[in-house]
Amino acid sequence: MKTTELNVLKDPISKLFRGYAIPGIVASLSMCLYGIINGIILGRFVGPNALAAVNMASPIFNIISCIGILIAIGGNTLTAISLGKQNKGKANHYFNNAFYTLLMIAIVIFIMVVFFPHVLARIVGANSVLFPMVVDYIQTFGVFVVPVIFNILLGISLQSMGKPQLYMVGNLLSVVLNIILDLIFICVFDMGITGAALASGISATIVFILFFSNFNFISKDSILRVGRWKMDFKAIGRMIYNGSSEAITQFSAGFSSMIFNWILISKFGEIGVSSFAVVQYISLVVNAVIMGMSRGLGAISSVNYGAKEYSRITELITMAIKIVTLVGVVCTAILIIFKSPLISLFVKDNLQVMTTSSEIITFYSFNFIFVGANIIINALYTAINNPRTSAILAILRYVLLMGNFFILPLMLGNIGLWLSFVVAEIICVVVSYVCLRKTMQKWSINQ
Repeated sequence: MKTTELNVLKDPISKLFRGYAIPGIVASLSMCLYGIINGIILGRFVGPNALAAVNMASPIFNIISCIGILIAIGGNTLTAISLGKQNKGKANHYFNNAFYTLLMIAIVIFIMVVFFPHVLARIVGANSVLFPMVVDYIQTFGVFVVPVIFNILLGISLQSMGKPQLYMVGNLLSVVLNIILDLIFICVFDMGITGAALASGISATIVFILFFSNFNFISKDSILRVGRWKMDFKAIGRMIYNGSSEAITQFSAGFSSMIFNWILISKFGEIGVSSFAVVQYISLVVNAVIMGMSRGLGAISSVNYGAKEYSRITELITMAIKIVTLVGVVCTAILIIFKSPLISLFVKDNLQVMTTSSEIITFYSFNFIFVGANIIINALYTAINNPRTSAILAILRYVLLMGNFFILPLMLGNIGLWLSFVVAEIICVVVSYVCLRKTMQKWSINQ
């Protein structure tokens, strides 16, 4: 598939921002749209317990994704910096080490999720009501875990090759297929949560085929190609080290979500998990904008860092932080004003779930004002090969969050539980901003 390629080192930053951020956001929003529609279909055609079961299984796949991100982002940072230095051979060396290392890891993960789903369901704390559905979802979706993991690496690599539009097209295709297959498997064949997992897995596999076809085995014109692999343990170690901050972020998100689900199910039962699942589905829109932007801008930052174009990175990140903060303010206002009709999209005839979801949104939504800047700054440090700072910020964010889970409810009751996310983001954004200012001052001296 032919798409317009962008010159990451020469095109104006505003053009690159549009060229990378918009496809990244559209790609993420398309996946978010699927998540929302999937939630509506599950909630209305299968029931609130199906929403709760998917929400409980999600930490498993978040943690699995963190392993893919560890290699994909760590490897792509080295690849993109090499491309910035105009060293195509070194870039391909890093890419192939990332590709084959991820393949071996993906096979091990496949064995775990397909053959030991019951163990994983117990780890996430599924109770007797949700346990069968959690097991079904983990095992069914687990069959497709290899293409799902590889879509992370190939999608990010396409952006480094100057093809963010193709990444967007792949995600849009995934959404369309997901929705169609959801309607067929759940609404027509009444396959329940198993149908939802099948729809997600099949669509991810088709997108993998599309992405993989662009990493040509034969053509010398392809920037990055899957080819012969010369194992480089030093390079793999650098990938793991550099990708560790993003992996920590993903792992911590999954782990903190699992802890939060444990707290919810102990305090409120499956009603609590179902209520928070509704909030998470609604929150997908904001998270999609932020994550889509950060993933797209990471490729620009890496290549320009390799070329020592620090002023371009500063201009890019300043623009990104302003935009994500504005988006966060607008989305917080929308969620608070329209929370009732939004909740009713997912749940009908269950007053307990609707009431609890409304209470959570009232406080949780302020989280979006601050989370965007934290994610953008964290992603920047990974992109410029500074995993230490990125890891420290990521760990701080989730240590604060999990501490808040236990401390704030003692002082504020349930409101403290919902405010845990907001307080953690506020503290972390202050620390992140201080780090960013120091980095930019250093760049201005060295420019």
